[in-house]
Amino acid sequence: MSEWRGIEEFLAVVRYGSFTAAGRKLGVSKSFISKTVQELEDRLGAQLLIRTTRRFSLTDAGKMFHAECAALQERLRNAEYAVSRYSTDPVGRLRIGLSDIFGSDYMSTLLADFSRANPGIKIEPIAYLDEGDVAQERFDLVIRYGILPDSNRKARMFGYLSHCLCAAPDYVDRHGWPDTPHALKKFDCLTDLSSAFVFNDGVEVKVDPRWRSNSGIALRSAARRGLGIASLPVSILIDSLNDGSLVALDAEWSYYDRECWVVYSPGIMPAATRAFIDYLVESIPRVKVRPSMAGTIARRL
Repeated sequence: MSEWRGIEEFLAVVRYGSFTAAGRKLGVSKSFISKTVQELEDRLGAQLLIRTTRRFSLTDAGKMFHAECAALQERLRNAEYAVSRYSTDPVGRLRIGLSDIFGSDYMSTLLADFSRANPGIKIEPIAYLDEGDVAQERFDLVIRYGILPDSNRKARMFGYLSHCLCAAPDYVDRHGWPDTPHALKKFDCLTDLSSAFVFNDGVEVKVDPRWRSNSGIALRSAARRGLGIASLPVSILIDSLNDGSLVALDAEWSYYDRECWVVYSPGIMPAATRAFIDYLVESIPRVKVRPSMAGTIARRL
């Protein structure tokens, strides 16, 4: 038997003044109300109401029990309202996993703009290095790239993470550019820990890198210092391309475009999660980004 059974009926009797009125408000019969309140009294081992033919009154125990239960009922209403706001209003905490390998600065800027427009949401961007190590349940949302692993999570594509080959101008002046993917083996290469460059159509070139790092920001710094050629997302090269500290190879074979996904759990979606997903889809064009767009992207940010 539910511990709350009879309490709602008891509160309704007191509130509406009779068993008949309580039954009418709750959509049940007078006899059901009377029986349920009697069962409650039996369970408590105390009389709550003194019944007469035409009216009732509360016993001292009934007055105390009514005050406590009315307060509990009000707290329950407040709790239900507070929870319902998560589904209707963009409020609460939003914990978002961002890949640090490809640089979280661009996404962090978008997050800051979203946060400014939604002051009721507390944003927690958490950087991760290896997608394989991400425990999805730790996050409300995770930004992932490329082919997604099979899971029971839901995902929505919102754009592309487009890589291009980049180097410092003085390095290009001294060494030029490769004319094919495999020609990169003759150049100083800056790669991630895979020691490989990947291009569209599944082309992968293993090299003997001069520099390796699991941080896109570190690879960008090495490229700016003229150490060699790196393949990095245009999104983290915007400032360097615009100020001329890096230049990009403009050749169709040299690009690597990976889909960007926002991944989330199934079920009823909180309004804050829905608002951020909509913001991503509306803010980021679903186009493959090229270095020539760097100025346009900078103006948007």
